[in-house]
Amino acid sequence: MSDTPVPPAKRQPLLSGRDAPAEPPARAETLVTGAPRIQAREPSPGRGVGWPGLLVFSLLQCALLVGAGWYVLQQRPIADTPASVPTVTAPAVPVAPSAATTTLQAELAEAKNQLQSLQTRLEARTGEEERLQGRLQEMADRMALLLQQNTLGGPRGGEAEVGRAAEVAAMLPSVSPATNELILMKERNRLSDYADRAIATGSREALESLVKAMIDPEMKPLIHAAQAEFKRVQAYYDMGIGIDPGYTLPVQELFKDAGLTREADLTPAQLHGLLADLKQPWEARLRAAFLLRSSNEPETTQRLLQALREDPVLDVAKQAQITFENRVGRKFRLFDIPAIEAWWQAQGKR
Repeated sequence: MSDTPVPPAKRQPLLSGRDAPAEPPARAETLVTGAPRIQAREPSPGRGVGWPGLLVFSLLQCALLVGAGWYVLQQRPIADTPASVPTVTAPAVPVAPSAATTTLQAELAEAKNQLQSLQTRLEARTGEEERLQGRLQEMADRMALLLQQNTLGGPRGGEAEVGRAAEVAAMLPSVSPATNELILMKERNRLSDYADRAIATGSREALESLVKAMIDPEMKPLIHAAQAEFKRVQAYYDMGIGIDPGYTLPVQELFKDAGLTREADLTPAQLHGLLADLKQPWEARLRAAFLLRSSNEPETTQRLLQALREDPVLDVAKQAQITFENRVGRKFRLFDIPAIEAWWQAQGKR
């Protein structure tokens, strides 16, 4: 048996515009029986899937993407706030105030003034209430101190005084030792405050409060404390000076119509008036008391004693006492007014 030869297929040129020729017939092989055998043709690579399948696959992908986007939008609400649009503001045109506006402004200003006045009154009322509360507290402390003193020391008088002490004891609650110590401490602090004000501001009122505490029988437990504070004030004024050593009287301002220019031109009468005038600065009164050392007028001594007793500033009272001592030729303890007046009265009787 002989095989029939199959002519080889010709290779078509690339990029030819003609249709591809028909495929060559399958090579026939001669079987043993003599029948021809047709060989199965192998599929060419790249031709298993057609373009309809690709199109369907692309459509499925687009559908999946659209569904995913819709799901995300449903889960995340979109803000419904409109986008901000820049606005253009027209320039303001000045408008003349009307009569109603002017009246309203006047009413507002008046209401503001009334509110400020009311606030000032409230502040003043609050200050008065605080001062009143302080006085009441001081009276209560002293009453408790008196009760404690009467309870511990016993009655110091006749039956009438014993009866008054019993009435006070019945009206007020009993004072414990701790409360008594607290009361004494508060009174001691008050005495120290008097001395501090007398030294810092020259307050005669504060010094007089110390003197009252020294002679007050209710303050007997603190008599030594009051004496110590009084001596502290004395020691300060014995050694200290509260005025500028170079201070001189402004003569032209104090005596404008007199035509004076120097302190030496002032008469004792003018210095007396300046010393007694509490409206003048305390430095001017102190300087007048100093210049009266050269006065020969008998009235000068009385003027000095009056300043020593009545001037509200202790610096002026100190200078008045020094000038008085220089005139009479005798020294006294500072601010020992009872001793000075007693001695002066005795000199007058002689």
